[in-house]
Amino acid sequence: MKRICLLLCTALAMSSCATIFCGSKTRVTFESAIDRPATLTIDGRRHTNVTFPYTTKIRRGFDETVVKAEAEGYTTETVIIYKSFNAVSVLNLCDVLGWGIDAATGALMKPEFRFYQIDFRPIEPAESAR
Repeated sequence: MKRICLLLCTALAMSSCATIFCGSKTRVTFESAIDRPATLTIDGRRHTNVTFPYTTKIRRGFDETVVKAEAEGYTTETVIIYKSFNAVSVLNLCDVLGWGIDAATGALMKPEFRFYQIDFRPIEPAESAR
């Protein structure tokens, strides 16, 4: 009986399902119609000479991720990646420690989508004065 109790307690203490199965980062892909390199700034980290489609890892967590996209000759575009609840974390059931680990690593949340379209608009030359 002691072995079963010990095994059950160990299993509960060592599990944090969303962290184990999903990790603290996830891959997202950005797509755009432009054919020149761009610069993406994702939560303050610059990714230079980006060509599309571009796949990168972003952190999971409770805060949204802000992506600023810049390309020469185009206006700067901002994409906000909102997060939603990660259903895998439900596997923790009544394990409070597992919920805590998933919350601390950010694995409780996931991006709403895995693909994001960046619609660059060309910069219009200023109209000449009449």
